[in-house]
Amino acid sequence: MKIIIEDYNPKWVGLFLTEKQKLKDLLEQFSPAIEHIGSTSVAGLMAKPIIDIMVGLNQEEQLDQVIGPMTGNGYTYFKIYEAILPERRLFGKLKPLVPIEVPEVIGLNEEYIAGKEFFSLTHIHVLVKDSPEWIRHLAFRDFLRAHPKKRNEYQTLKIELAKQEFQHHFEYNAGKNDFIKATEKLALEWYQEA
Repeated sequence: MKIIIEDYNPKWVGLFLTEKQKLKDLLEQFSPAIEHIGSTSVAGLMAKPIIDIMVGLNQEEQLDQVIGPMTGNGYTYFKIYEAILPERRLFGKLKPLVPIEVPEVIGLNEEYIAGKEFFSLTHIHVLVKDSPEWIRHLAFRDFLRAHPKKRNEYQTLKIELAKQEFQHHFEYNAGKNDFIKATEKLALEWYQEA
């Protein structure tokens, strides 16, 4: 599997804003905070053309309460990742690459390989607002926005990784892990001082 990264596209902001409004309306009862995260949220940074959105809820008990409204309105729930990411619920808006129905849930024992049967248009990360995970994502995003040199280092790494073949997107993520962890440490220190 090849990872496709593209030059930064200013249209990604508009795609986020459109999706943000849909999520705000859909999850209105939870009064969510909604943030654009990931590489598409950093101007000038090459990225996979998938809009990452973080939805912050007020209470942990609400995490499971959003599954019904999300899956009933065109989002696929990646239950498969719940065991390794118990603090969040991950959803995607999927576009089929083959004649196949888009599932509402991809379960624990189901194989899901991005780019094989479906293409992800968005990833929706639902977690508790102001939790360590919430702050970590915002700090990393804002740090890259404010530090072009670090953003460019990240881009160079992504370009090099995109030249490789991977069995699963986890391998691509593992290739970025050392950079991300080191940068997150700097970002959190910077973010707390800001």
